[in-house]
Amino acid sequence: MNVPRTPTVSLVVPVYNSMPYLELTLQSIEQQTIGMDALEIVAVDDGSTDGSGELLDAWAERYPESMKVVHQEASGGPSRPRNVGLDHATGTYVFFVDGDDALGPEALERLVAMAEKNGSDTVLAKLIGVGRRVPKQVFAKNVDKVDLSKGDAYYTLMPFKLFRREMIEKHSIRFPEHMRISEDQYFVAQAYLHSKVISTVGDYDCYYVVKRGDEGNITANGIDFTVALEQADEMVRLVTGLTEPGPLRDHLVGRHVNVEMIRRFDQRFLDADHDERKRMVELARPYAQKWISPAILAKMPVNEKLVAHCLREGLVDELAEVVAWQLAGRPGKALVRAGRVYATPPFPAADSAVFEELCDITSAVTGVSPRRRVDRLAWRGTVLELAGYGYLDQVDTDDLVTEVVLKHAGTGREVAVTAEQVPSPHLTVSRGKETYDYGRACFRASVDLATADNGAALPKGDWHLSLRCSAKGLTATGGLGTALGGKVSKRADEHAVSLPGAGKKLHTVRVGPKDGKLLLQLKPAPSAVSAYAVSLGWKAARAVKARINWK
Repeated sequence: MNVPRTPTVSLVVPVYNSMPYLELTLQSIEQQTIGMDALEIVAVDDGSTDGSGELLDAWAERYPESMKVVHQEASGGPSRPRNVGLDHATGTYVFFVDGDDALGPEALERLVAMAEKNGSDTVLAKLIGVGRRVPKQVFAKNVDKVDLSKGDAYYTLMPFKLFRREMIEKHSIRFPEHMRISEDQYFVAQAYLHSKVISTVGDYDCYYVVKRGDEGNITANGIDFTVALEQADEMVRLVTGLTEPGPLRDHLVGRHVNVEMIRRFDQRFLDADHDERKRMVELARPYAQKWISPAILAKMPVNEKLVAHCLREGLVDELAEVVAWQLAGRPGKALVRAGRVYATPPFPAADSAVFEELCDITSAVTGVSPRRRVDRLAWRGTVLELAGYGYLDQVDTDDLVTEVVLKHAGTGREVAVTAEQVPSPHLTVSRGKETYDYGRACFRASVDLATADNGAALPKGDWHLSLRCSAKGLTATGGLGTALGGKVSKRADEHAVSLPGAGKKLHTVRVGPKDGKLLLQLKPAPSAVSAYAVSLGWKAARAVKARINWK
């Protein structure tokens, strides 16, 4: 009795006039290291007239156990053939391959291994664009379990992923055949939200997305703004129906706001006449009011906030000013007021009711601050000398205070040493027409281990060193492990120090980068000879011992 085999992966290949690309697509499937015995190829010819159907039939004759071909009348899009392919699929997993793209040889083997390792229902395959732009950051590394509520995973809604077929069938997930665009988004969003585990293969070029020379890709052609908004609204309704209010929903809806709405207002908007600008704003306004909650608005960067506000309020001319400001590189010196930092776009005015809500960039400024570097790191007896620069981004330094902060790794206790500010006119910079005065950014600091702890010797242990900068009511702290200048030794040399206490206790100390941090390690020496041996070498230490009456 022959038991029907269960393929590991069903490859669903929708095809419409895909010559000559289709030959390469099929060859890339044939070359999969997982082996043809593990594959089921379901190719759906969607009314091709260029010989694609005949090529599929020839390949099916070559692999009768692995490949089946379905011929149907042209449907006008990929949804119908993909759904037909799903109806015929029997594999544990399913993967969609367009008839003009290609797979890397190890792609399916690696994707299945990732799914088996983590029990994944969806596995993102690293995409490579061939004449087309594809997301990159999301594929920076392998991820066993993706958090959909943050990061870039939801920004890649192409269907070129490995899906567990049981999950797809359990939730009756199919491509919407009425949607001209975004049909893949609708499918993938459902798969994401029904997946117990989502993973990413980012260390291998899995799938090559090819731009056809004949512009045959549907998305290669311009999409009407009205259609884009209507179908994005359908996506927002889907997402809100499958999620509860909170960070996950905000992140997903925010993606559609950004991609389908905010990004549409670019140079093309400026190039349009006033009537067209007004039409675009009027089209977007009801969707902006519907989609953009206060929580979503709060998470936007300032340029997106301004666009969103103008759309919600129907402000056409003000929006044009904002877009022009953004395209010009967002000129205008930042305004520091009451311990906050604000961008200064042409709209709204700094004294308006909405300025603080829309233009506050404090978290962005402190998130990249302080700008810092250590150019000197040296010992003088018990004193650690540091020199370099540090300042808050976009904040003048006329009242800057810089501190070297030592934080005990075990207890979290902090010891701060105020640095001396050194004139540094060379650091003053101009950004367009704006000048930021960093003339007091350089510093010198002396950390005396004998007195650093409020006049007492620094306690033993591991201490992380960082730099804290305060100016105009703002404060930011940054570690120094990755801020060492080129002339500073990255090697942590150990030497002996004599600290106050009973009999002037001898310690060994070393400072150097470790795990991305600048670490000072202070510990009692087991003996006087071993302490000085650290600095002098054993032979010299014994010679010193012979001349000194050790206590």
